[in-house]
Amino acid sequence: MSAQALAFHHASKPISVQEFRDAVLAVSLAISGGVDSMAMAYLFSRLLGMYRGIKIADYPTESAFGVVVDHKLREESTQEASRVAQELKKLGFKAIVKALNWREFKCHGTEPTTLPNVESVARTMRYQALGSTCRYLQSQSLFFAHHQDDQYETVLMRLLAGHGYRGLQGIREANAIPECYELHSVYKSGLLDDQMQKHPFLSFKPPSREMKRLRHILRDDKEAEPWDQITSYLSSNQSSMSFPGHLSRDFDPSIPYLTPLQSEDGGVAIYRPLLEFDKARLIATCEANGVRWFEDSTNTDPTLTTRNAIRQLTRTHTLPKALQKPSILALAQRSKRRVRLEEAEAHRLLVRESVIKDFDPNAGTLLIDVSTLWRASPQQMRRPFSQAREEARSRSRRLLAAVALRKLIAFVTPELHLPPLTNLENAVDRLFPELSGESDTVPAAQPKAFSIAGVLFEPVPKMSSASWLLSRAPYSSRQPLPERKLPGYLNYRGGIFKLDGDGDQPSRHRHWRGWKTAKLWDGRFWIRVSACVAAKFQVLPFLPSSAKPFRMALPPRERANLERILKHYAPGKVRYSLPGLYSVEEPVQDQGAEPILTLLALPTLGIHVPGLDRWVKYEARYKNIDATLLASGRKKESKMSLLGHASPRVRKQGIMQAKRPRKSQTRQASGTWKASAYQ
Repeated sequence: MSAQALAFHHASKPISVQEFRDAVLAVSLAISGGVDSMAMAYLFSRLLGMYRGIKIADYPTESAFGVVVDHKLREESTQEASRVAQELKKLGFKAIVKALNWREFKCHGTEPTTLPNVESVARTMRYQALGSTCRYLQSQSLFFAHHQDDQYETVLMRLLAGHGYRGLQGIREANAIPECYELHSVYKSGLLDDQMQKHPFLSFKPPSREMKRLRHILRDDKEAEPWDQITSYLSSNQSSMSFPGHLSRDFDPSIPYLTPLQSEDGGVAIYRPLLEFDKARLIATCEANGVRWFEDSTNTDPTLTTRNAIRQLTRTHTLPKALQKPSILALAQRSKRRVRLEEAEAHRLLVRESVIKDFDPNAGTLLIDVSTLWRASPQQMRRPFSQAREEARSRSRRLLAAVALRKLIAFVTPELHLPPLTNLENAVDRLFPELSGESDTVPAAQPKAFSIAGVLFEPVPKMSSASWLLSRAPYSSRQPLPERKLPGYLNYRGGIFKLDGDGDQPSRHRHWRGWKTAKLWDGRFWIRVSACVAAKFQVLPFLPSSAKPFRMALPPRERANLERILKHYAPGKVRYSLPGLYSVEEPVQDQGAEPILTLLALPTLGIHVPGLDRWVKYEARYKNIDATLLASGRKKESKMSLLGHASPRVRKQGIMQAKRPRKSQTRQASGTWKASAYQ
C-alpha cells in the first residue's frame, strides 16, 4: 500500500458503532477476510459489547459466529482462511472455517479452476455451506459485508448487460438465502418446528409488561369482555395456532373435513448493513482501530471476471457523468422504488378485489376470479374522456396484471424461480382479454386451458368466464417424475411389513427414531417421516398404477371417504400430482431387478393403509406462501359454494361462525393424528 493511498484512506471518516447499530438487522457473520468483512467483524464486536442482549431482527443476541469460507481455488486460500480465523478470535468471535469440497468434479477428472462457470458453481457451494452452518448453529440471520462500491459495480455490470429497471435494483439490503431452496430450516422454512416447541425461540405473544398494562386498564371496566376472550384476540393462546402458516376453511357436513396443511415460514435471512458505506470508510475503520485484513490477489486481475474488469476501468478512467457512482446509485434507488410501488399496487388490487376465492394447500390448488380486476364502474364510464383515459392506462395495467399473475403463480408453481414478466404476456392476454386491445374488434372466445411455469390454468364453467382453477400441470412423459428418498431407519435390512411375534405390536426392542429432516418434494410440499422399523421410503406422485391396490387395502368406509375427498379436493388429474409415500423393498432373489414400491399413504390427505401409524409417522406441510394475499376486506366465499355446494353457516351472537366438525369427521394431514377410520 503506497503512502498516497494511506493518506487518502485516513482522510475518510471511520464508521462509528452508533452508525453501524442503525444499519444492523441480524446476528451471524460471513467473513471472507477482506477489509469489508474485517471492518464489519470489528463493528460487530463493539456493538455486542456495548449493547448486551440487543434484539436484532426480533431475535435476542448474545454472541456471533464468524464463518470463514475456504473456496480451495488457490494454493494459499487455506492458510489465509486460518489467519482470518485467528484475527476473528482476537476480536472475541468464535470462528468456523468451512472448506468447499470439489471432490465430485475431481473424480470426473475436472479441475475446478478450469470450469467455464466456476464463479456460479462456487457461489452455489458457498451459499449451501453457509446455510448448512447456520442450521447447525441454529442461527436465523446471516450478515454479508457488501458495501457501496459493490453496489455500484453490480448495477453498472447489469446496465452494460442490457438489463431493464427491474434488474437495476442492485444488491438487496435483506433477502432469503439463495441456492438453499431444498434445505429445510434454511430457505423459508423451520418456523413451525420452532413454534411447536414448549419454549419457542421466536414468540408471537405480547410481552408480559404489555399484558400487565392491559389488565390494569381493564381491571375496573365492568363492560369489558372476559379475560380469556381478550387473550385469544391477542394470540396469547398457544393452542390457537395463530402464528404464520395457519390456514382455515369452511365446513360442509356432506364432504369429509380435511384440515388445511400449514404453510412453512422462517429460515435464514441475509442482511447487508454496510451498503450505505463506501470502501474508503471501511478501510479507515480498520486502520483507525488496528484491524488487520487480507487482500485476495485475484480481485485485481481484470482478465478473470467481468467485475474485476469494471473495477479496473472505474479506477483508471474517468467515466461519463451518467456512469459515475452517484448517477448509478441514484438509478438503482429509482429502480428499486419503482419496483416496490408496482409490487405494492398489484398486491393491493388482488386483496381489494378479492381475486383469490379459495386456496387449498392439501391439493395445491388456487381458485381465482379476475372478472372485477379491471372492470370500470358505470359511474366511471360516464365521466368525460373516460374511454381515452382507459386506453392510456392499458399499458400500465398490463404490467400490473403480469405482476399480479406472478404472485398468483407463486402459490402453485413447482419451479424454484418465478418466470420473468416478459414471459407472462400471453397469459395476460388469456386472463385479461380487455387489456389486449382486441376485445372491441374480435368476438370474445371461450376461455381455454393453458399452462405456464408448471401451473395449469383451467376455466371454471360453473362460475363466471373470468374464473380459473390453478393447479400443478400434469407431468410430462419426457421428464422424470419428481422423487425424494426418505430414510426411515438407519440399519435397513428387509421389508417394512416384517412384524414380530403375533404381528400386533412392534417389538419391545424397536424404538421410534426422531423425525428425519423434511425434504422438499416437487417444489411444493415439505414431507418428513419417523419409523420404528427397518425401512426405506420414497415420495413419488400418486401413480395411477398404485391407485387400485391402495384403494383395495383400505376398509370400505375409508375407501368411500377417499373417493369423496379426491372428487372434491383433487378433481380430475389434480389427484395424480399429489405426493404419495411409498415403501421401497429391494428384491431378494434377482439383484438386478427394480425395487418394489408399495403405496402406504397420501400424506397431504391424511389417508394411509390400516395399521401404518403403529410403525410409521409422517407429516406434510406446504411451502412458504404470501398469506397476506388470502386476507380480504370482503366476505370470503368458500370453495364449496363457488362450485355449487351448500356451505351452511350459523349466526351466533352477531358473529358469523363456521360450524365446527365433529371429532369423528376431522382428518389431519399427518400420520401422528388419528382419524375416525383408524379408531
